[in-house]
Amino acid sequence: MDFPHYMLPGVPPLVFWLFVSAAVLLQGVSKSGFAGGLGILSVPLMLLVMPADKVVASLLPILILCDFNAIYFHRSNCEWPQLRRVYPPALIGIVAGASLWWYIGQAGVERYEAPLKRFVGVIAVLFAGYIFAKETSMRWAAEHRGGPRAAWAAGIAAGFTSTLAHAAGPIISLYMFSQGMGKKRFVGTVAWTFTAINLTKLPLYLVVGMIDWSVLAFDAVLLPLVPLGSFLGLWMHDRVPERPFNWLVLVLTLVAGVQLVFNVPVVEWTLEWLAGAG
Repeated sequence: MDFPHYMLPGVPPLVFWLFVSAAVLLQGVSKSGFAGGLGILSVPLMLLVMPADKVVASLLPILILCDFNAIYFHRSNCEWPQLRRVYPPALIGIVAGASLWWYIGQAGVERYEAPLKRFVGVIAVLFAGYIFAKETSMRWAAEHRGGPRAAWAAGIAAGFTSTLAHAAGPIISLYMFSQGMGKKRFVGTVAWTFTAINLTKLPLYLVVGMIDWSVLAFDAVLLPLVPLGSFLGLWMHDRVPERPFNWLVLVLTLVAGVQLVFNVPVVEWTLEWLAGAG
């Protein structure tokens, strides 16, 4: 099936589908509990080959399916009081993010394509730094238990960044880790939190016109990759060391982030190099 409006000019179909498929698989792996936060690499990967609004719109139904899969495995592992602290302020951020998307849609997405990509690129670079200093970050979070103010700050920031670019993973993870819950409770509470946030975003995306039938048709093609990614994550959990995998993610996230921030044509250069080598 052909989706020409979903491909950036000059991107070969094979490269397009490789990047998009990898992004969806990464979401499934991340939602399974392996290398949590890995899913933030999905948006930068897709932005290298797709328009910004198509990336954000098409990822939301995929994320919701991944969330449902995650809460199935962690249906009894949620600290509900923590979810209730973060979700109400997240609503403020979600509405603000949806309002911004409505404004961008009215003004013309092409006009804001570069700023949106830079925004995601900056988040990707910051997340690479978060991975690099993850242990230090987690120790700091464990020593500074977040109170009501931290819950409101984390909720608003998570709601906004999640609605604008599906990039709230580190925010929610750091806040939940600071609450001192066990690993299963931590993974389960994060999964339930993002299920609530993403389900809330869905009707707002519909209202502002981001999701239409073409988005659903595009997602239908990618649908089989969701359970495959989840299975792959569960398989990797006991077989692949998470530390070297996180370093690989760090490098890839940093490269994608730098390309988006500075508009460095890494994909084009790579394709030219491969063509020359061939």
